[in-house]
Amino acid sequence: MMSLLIEPGYPVALLSVVLAIVALVLQGYAYRARGRRLAQVAQDLQEAQRIARIGTVRWDFVRDEVVWSDEYARLLGLEPGGKMTGTQFAGMLLPEYVDRVVSSEERALQVSAETGKPARREIVYRVKSHDGRIMDVSALSELKADREGRPLYMISTIRDVTEEMERQAELRTSESNLAGALRVADLSWMRKTLKDGKITWSDSLYALTGRDPAQGPVSLSTLIRPEDLPAYRAALNKMRAAETAQDPNHNRLSLRLTRSNGEEIHARIELEVTHDADGRPDTLSGVIRDVTEDVKREAELHDAVAAAEHANASKSEFLAVISHELRTPMNGVLGMLGALNDTKLDDAQREQVQIARNSANSLLVILNDILDASKIEAGRLQIEEESFELNSMVRSVIHLYAQRASEKQIVLDSRIDADIPPWIRADSGRIRQILSNLVSNAIKFTDSGHVMLYVSALPQTDSAPLRLRFRVEDTGAGIPQEYHSRVFGRFEQLGASGNNRRMGTGLGLSISQSLAELMSGTMGFDSAEGEGSSFWLDLPVEPAENALERGPEEPPAEGLDVPRMRILVAEDNSTNQLVARSMLERLGQNVDLVVNGAEAVEAVQKFDYDLVLMDVSMPVMDGPTATQRIRALPTDVSAIPILALTAHAGNDQVSFYLKAGFNEVLTKPILKHELERALDRWKQFALQKSGAEDGIELPSADEEAVTTKSLGRARSAADDAGGTPIAGQVSEFCDAEALNEKLLEMDRDFGADTVKGILKATVSDLTRHISTLEAQQSAEGEARDDVLLYRSFHSLVGIASTLGCGKMTNHCRLLETLPDARADAPDLVQSLIDQVRLMRDEVADLAEEKRNSKCA
Repeated sequence: MMSLLIEPGYPVALLSVVLAIVALVLQGYAYRARGRRLAQVAQDLQEAQRIARIGTVRWDFVRDEVVWSDEYARLLGLEPGGKMTGTQFAGMLLPEYVDRVVSSEERALQVSAETGKPARREIVYRVKSHDGRIMDVSALSELKADREGRPLYMISTIRDVTEEMERQAELRTSESNLAGALRVADLSWMRKTLKDGKITWSDSLYALTGRDPAQGPVSLSTLIRPEDLPAYRAALNKMRAAETAQDPNHNRLSLRLTRSNGEEIHARIELEVTHDADGRPDTLSGVIRDVTEDVKREAELHDAVAAAEHANASKSEFLAVISHELRTPMNGVLGMLGALNDTKLDDAQREQVQIARNSANSLLVILNDILDASKIEAGRLQIEEESFELNSMVRSVIHLYAQRASEKQIVLDSRIDADIPPWIRADSGRIRQILSNLVSNAIKFTDSGHVMLYVSALPQTDSAPLRLRFRVEDTGAGIPQEYHSRVFGRFEQLGASGNNRRMGTGLGLSISQSLAELMSGTMGFDSAEGEGSSFWLDLPVEPAENALERGPEEPPAEGLDVPRMRILVAEDNSTNQLVARSMLERLGQNVDLVVNGAEAVEAVQKFDYDLVLMDVSMPVMDGPTATQRIRALPTDVSAIPILALTAHAGNDQVSFYLKAGFNEVLTKPILKHELERALDRWKQFALQKSGAEDGIELPSADEEAVTTKSLGRARSAADDAGGTPIAGQVSEFCDAEALNEKLLEMDRDFGADTVKGILKATVSDLTRHISTLEAQQSAEGEARDDVLLYRSFHSLVGIASTLGCGKMTNHCRLLETLPDARADAPDLVQSLIDQVRLMRDEVADLAEEKRNSKCA
């Protein structure tokens, strides 16, 4: 090996060089590793800026150079890695923001110069990006200046807050609108966080309650009056108990609050609970409105309405009393004019009397209109349905105005479609009143031509299987178009000026429309000036059976097991007494008769009756009163079945009779098979008293009801047997054919002797009623007895029904419905007297023929 020759000290120097080289190599490695780490950090920083959408920019004031990060370049639309001058950088600001941004930089540089440290500055401003977009940016900056205040650099982070600023602007607008709405609506609000109990009030709520905002908000419960606290707490508990947003969480309350000065205010509070993301109650919010003035106004309005209603009631009562009191002397005037008209008068005097009578009758119509209007206004007018013959009712209206039409040489007639049931159920009295008003108006405004009353069926509906249209058509003056909207108004008299003025109150059509509405009907009209008018009433009705006929299709009362009972009949009408006794005895019953309610009460306490048939209208004591007296007696007597007998049984009457204690209501004229079924329904009282059905005597087979034969066969049988004579034309109110049929039925059912007794009793009853009607027709002062007069009307309904006189039945029922028949319809009362007299004479002749045929 060659040995190296080394100078002294050379190895050491070489080692140092080697070590230095090694150190340099290692340092290079370290620099490269640090560079890689720095590159990684820079890359991470760029990535973080991108994710956070935050860019950085550095402004070197000394070199007047601005550089930026890639994210800043992206946000502002610049080239990555680019640079610009300070002037160019400042030029990106919108002009209105330059002064504010420059001022903020100057203040930060001044602070840095004073402290020797970088100073922070945070600001939001608007810039125009390189691609032309207007942006809101938030800048967080550090600025450095030397000791003399010369700027060195500014480093900033920039964030795009455009959307955030827009949302804030929208929120400010919304809050402003809400504040304005609350202010205009005089509303305040409160909010309470349920989890921590934090309460927030609006400024207006402090003002409303009079509290100092410096004191902070309190719970509303401390301000609510003690009387209203239970309702408030109940509402809170209900809303707090809601577990999800779908549960009830809203409530509206009216409460009284106490202000800080002790003043009471009325508040209307809307409470609502909102829920968090998990569906749990989170926040209680409330909107409060001061309604103190509203409450005061409502109270004042309530008082005003009450005062108006009282005044209106007083007015209605006054009108009712005055109209009633005026009709009393008017009745006397009419009576005297009638008497004067029956004396010997020359033509001029008779014309003067007739004018006076017409004027007095016109005044009566006015008084009746006022009375009806006051009843409707007070809600005291009742609708009473009954079964009636449609043609008879329509003809009665035509008959009522036939003379007036004849005097004006106007054709007055009626037409009823053939497919309409002859009998219907409705309030015949009110329908007649409406039709009378329409026909009267038509005649009044028609000087030539015709007035026609048509009745037709309308298309069926689910709610009204049978609807009728009553239409009154005339060829009169017609109604101008400008008056159409006023036709059904109160106190409206169309053409009420100059020579066109007509008598009346202007209430007729208004009353008719109100009556139609009470009956679930409607009214309307068509009219043109000079072309006449057509008024109609559309009304739902029900088909009804003939209440006066007993045809062969009536089912016999077969299979009934009616025991022999002791029955009390309370009836003041001797005709009805005999009919009831005969029917009951033919059914195998024992019968006692009394003539009024007082005697009935006395009789049931003396004798052991199984059933009572009680007329509702009798002298001394009526049927309902007697029934109530009996129900108040000891149990063994008070439990007796009591059946009402009435010739007029509307819904209201039936309800009244049942409440009075009657067990059932039977309508006159009662048919034998109907009576037998009624006895069968109530026989249990007799059976329970006897303890068992065994041993009770039953009617024999020949006493059972039989089917009625046809009219022709019945007449033949009666004629062959020399039975009941046939009547001629009795009166316009009593059809001879119907009367003959009834007499033949009674002759067959009760026998000739019984019919003779019924006819004699009928003559006696009719004579008594004629005397009553004549005496009461023009009675004055203490002699006037309305109860007696209307009892005669009611009793005549029963007699006419028993004899099959449908027109007289309807005539009497009409008089029953009038408030004051003497004043309301004196001509109808007089017509009734005349027709009853004719009927009495004919029935007397029939009774005499019956007696003679018996003697022969």
